[in-house]
Amino acid sequence: MKFTDKPNDTLYIYCRISTRGQDKDGVSLEVQEERGLEFSKKLNLTPIVIKEQGSGLKPFEEERPLFTELFDGITDGLVKHLWVDERTRLTRNDVDQTLIYFEFVRNDCNYYREKDTNPIDVRDFSVDLLDTIITKVNQNQIRQQVSKSIRSRVKLFNEGCYMKGSPPFGYKLVDKKLEIHEENSEWVKKIFNWYDEGKSTVWIRNELFVNGVKPPREKGDWFPLRTITIILTNKNYIGKDVYHDKKTEITHTNKCPQIIDKEIFNSIQKKITHNRGQYIKRRKDYLLRGIIKCSDGTPMNCRGINKTNKHELYCCNHQQRKHLKRKTNPCPIIKSLRQDDMNEYVWDLMCNTLSMSHQYRQEIKQEIMGNKPQYSKRTYNLKIKRLNQELMDLDDRKMDLEKRFYSGDMIQKKYNILKDTIEQKENELIKEIEKNRFQLQSLDQKTKWVSWLDVHFSRIDELREVDTYEERRKTITKYIHEIVVLDFNQDTRQHTVVVKFRLPLFNDKFVWKLNKDGSHKTDKWGRWIYELLDGEKITTNPFTHRKSLNRYRFC
Repeated sequence: MKFTDKPNDTLYIYCRISTRGQDKDGVSLEVQEERGLEFSKKLNLTPIVIKEQGSGLKPFEEERPLFTELFDGITDGLVKHLWVDERTRLTRNDVDQTLIYFEFVRNDCNYYREKDTNPIDVRDFSVDLLDTIITKVNQNQIRQQVSKSIRSRVKLFNEGCYMKGSPPFGYKLVDKKLEIHEENSEWVKKIFNWYDEGKSTVWIRNELFVNGVKPPREKGDWFPLRTITIILTNKNYIGKDVYHDKKTEITHTNKCPQIIDKEIFNSIQKKITHNRGQYIKRRKDYLLRGIIKCSDGTPMNCRGINKTNKHELYCCNHQQRKHLKRKTNPCPIIKSLRQDDMNEYVWDLMCNTLSMSHQYRQEIKQEIMGNKPQYSKRTYNLKIKRLNQELMDLDDRKMDLEKRFYSGDMIQKKYNILKDTIEQKENELIKEIEKNRFQLQSLDQKTKWVSWLDVHFSRIDELREVDTYEERRKTITKYIHEIVVLDFNQDTRQHTVVVKFRLPLFNDKFVWKLNKDGSHKTDKWGRWIYELLDGEKITTNPFTHRKSLNRYRFC
């Protein structure tokens, strides 16, 4: 970096972002640069812009080479005027802040922030210097304790201890080490042999249930199918214990007692992979897959055409199991739904609901633009600044809480309550910050309201013409969150269906898409492009059977 030979006539503008994602939050490097250049005109100083990306929490010598050079210029007396958009752009590290402020005072460097043309007085920094140092020392001690705990876990694992909680089925824990459970290990061998002979996981589960075998956690009457799959893929049974350290991303391997031969285990892994592929090929896809559900949350599948059914039907899994004479829970859905009629109904309901959303246009406009007096940009910026400060204070409180807990001054229960309270407050502050940022952006659109209604109806017309399965499936999953089929009324011959929409329009909120330079993104016709925010509206619609559907009922 080259420094000017006229430091008293030069304003150094320092711009920083932590991540690329901050470009979308109104604090991009371009925005900071623009604000800095405007500020230099107010002071009548020659601007020199410095832009870089790096963390504000870590020491600047490690993350920010350009600021390191700038700091050297301050210490050498080559920089007399420095401006940043906000305090956090300079640093978030308290120790670095104290050091930087010290050099400002020692070298008579004027420090400017935001729009204040008067230099910031940093001469009182020494009052809190000792407290800052003590706090940082305590924080480092806490981090060392956490790191020590992680190292202890890895050490115990390398010594042969099992570090994953409850032992796998077929093992028991003795002095934190895995040992073979004589009775359950025999059942493990049978599970592997049965699957190797071609038995399904459902057949194995039923066989275990008949023989009264308890699952590993002993919370149910029989094995869940997923538990059997986990057993068949667990490498512990071939004498290999694996522990993954999430902090260091290092995987450690250890030995444990072997129950299953490696050749049988590898053969079964190939069969599992093959069977999964076959299942995917056999599975018939349908429009409302994963969306339509029974009243208790059980997914509804599609039953194909056969001698009994002339139409494909949406039916509950409980009903399918009852049809196959298996034990199942009672289900209020006693009539299945014709797939073709149900698909058309949902599609028409979605299109009609979307087309009716123009009724909310004026409400949307009023919410975003507002007929009431709006706050100024300065007011919103001050609110955002205050909320960010509160967020930083909560972070300090959380750190102090962890320090007290790990030092033994606080019990676990109290620690969890206070931690949850702080995190809840943090979430509230983040939402409030985003809300104010949205309001700040909306101020620029007061005089730029376009005909959203025409754009909306043109898109609805295009939507109604979609007839391919792929496009309809994509559209339905975009706008509809869930379809719940409730109880069947024998008197009225009706099902009640609750459709939960993902309709941003019902929340009456959207934002304009912007380019990096702050200008509006446009489509090929030159119209501004907007982005809808997620919302939800629930409508209850009774399905009434029609005369043409007397036998194969729509509901």
